[in-house]
Amino acid sequence: MKKISYLELSSIFLTIIISFNTGINICILKQSVGVNSWIAILISYIIGIIPLLLTLYISNYHKELNLFEKNKHLFGDIFGTIINLFISIILLIIALTVLYNIISFITTQFLYRTPIIITSILLVTLSVYCSTKEINVISHISIILITINLIMFILSNLSLIGDIKLDNLLPILKININNLFISSIKISIINILPIISILIIPKDKITNQDKYNKSIIFSYIVGCLISLITIIGTIGTLGIYLTKAFEFSEYMVLKKIKLFGFLERIENIVSMSCITESYIYMTLLIYTISKNIPRKNDKTFKYTNIVIGLLLIIMSNYIFDNITVFNNYIEKNFIYIVSLLIIPYILITIKIYINNKRKIKQ
Repeated sequence: MKKISYLELSSIFLTIIISFNTGINICILKQSVGVNSWIAILISYIIGIIPLLLTLYISNYHKELNLFEKNKHLFGDIFGTIINLFISIILLIIALTVLYNIISFITTQFLYRTPIIITSILLVTLSVYCSTKEINVISHISIILITINLIMFILSNLSLIGDIKLDNLLPILKININNLFISSIKISIINILPIISILIIPKDKITNQDKYNKSIIFSYIVGCLISLITIIGTIGTLGIYLTKAFEFSEYMVLKKIKLFGFLERIENIVSMSCITESYIYMTLLIYTISKNIPRKNDKTFKYTNIVIGLLLIIMSNYIFDNITVFNNYIEKNFIYIVSLLIIPYILITIKIYINNKRKIKQ
């Protein structure tokens, strides 16, 4: 595995935590906490500091090993393989969710006459091809796309400032506080827990290891700001009733963008950032899952990625009949499935702590 820079690591990490800003985050928040969605986002990122710190702690253990190698080193071949399989299955479900979320967005907003399977084949093919390369190739693509996306995000939101009405964000906290915290936990689970996948990149493969923690924390703060601005911009511009009415209300807000006073109807260009973020996230997940499967050579690695891609295409077209079924799945199943990542987080952290204590005693 070739080394990558801390900036490339930051771009991949940022992609992980903001990929669900389109569709899923607002779908969960607008129905449960309404105008107080921005408060739920803030609380979710405060809660997310716990898995963030655990991730940084795990990354320091045997810096030359990736996540799956660490598990086998910590728990032995048998139990380590079980934990790795457990993590891989959850990551596969996350990849499936990323895929259907973005193809439903593309289908409903752009290609409503195109069968979903065609869109899924195109997206998965790109992700599978990229995932067969080394992590440095994925990181190069990631930093280029995330830079373009950030520029477009800043310009588009600056142009929306005049359309945001603060009255649309009121009243504050006139809701059930329990609902607020439950929604915050849900958002934290789906946005933050999957950062465990960043551990597929060994820490010693980062060129500036002394900046590893700073780059991760910086990306985390930027991700929080992006999610916060997205929610405030959407509800502040449309109001909570229109936000609830539209399936992808974030896209509807983009129609109001006017850059430099004369560039209008550029929502399709700006919305490409959602697609590219999902593409990089799905590529990383496929790459991560394939690293857990034993292989004899690079050719076997490519075949493994193709099989994973085919599974995603098949599942995305047969599990979800429509977007309503998908939204119910997010609320009733997906959040609880992703929350299972807490188990390996706790097991790995405790085992590392015990091993470190033993070394100190010796």
